Amino acid sequence: MKFRKVFHRAQASTAHPLRLLTLCAFFAVGIIAGQAVQYAAEADSSMELDTYLRGYAGMIMQQDPASSALRVAAVYFREPVLLLLLGFCTFGAVVIPLVCATQGFLLSFAAASFSSVLGKSGFLLSLAAFGVRGAITLPCTLLVAQWAFDKTICRLRNEPFSGGATRRLAVCFCVLAFGAVLELSFVPHLLSLVLSSVS
Repeated sequence: MKFRKVFHRAQASTAHPLRLLTLCAFFAVGIIAGQAVQYAAEADSSMELDTYLRGYAGMIMQQDPASSALRVAAVYFREPVLLLLLGFCTFGAVVIPLVCATQGFLLSFAAASFSSVLGKSGFLLSLAAFGVRGAITLPCTLLVAQWAFDKTICRLRNEPFSGGATRRLAVCFCVLAFGAVLELSFVPHLLSLVLSSVS
């Protein structure tokens, strides 16, 4: 009996790489779907998209600090907080992979829109707008998603969940906060530099 408890605890504390690979696969499907949808939309409204993207880049640079801080905080913390909460729900086993796919789709569609409509300058613009954000949010979101996915799967299977990655989650949210501050102070200047060099 004692041995069984120890065995179940050891099972719960081990990482499940297959679950992480599942989440990465959903994220990859979202990326591919974003590219495909952007390619289909590009033929229809290239001029409108060009005007919209330039206006969007200009709007980012001209926002007042309060609304800009709220927008950036929402972008950085929306998915991780949602995934964290879904880890406590049994239906999270279905919704968590869909959140990963949606995030991959949105990021891919936005970056592909900048790149395809504005050419080389669009690639630089998408790198300036989404490079810092993607490099910080994607690994952190995947780590939070893995924790939440493990937790909800253990709940469904009535397995013990050790919750041993709590320190890792705290580090993820600290890194996200640092990324938000970095984007607020760095990205508008970078966008301004890219826009002035391509206009």
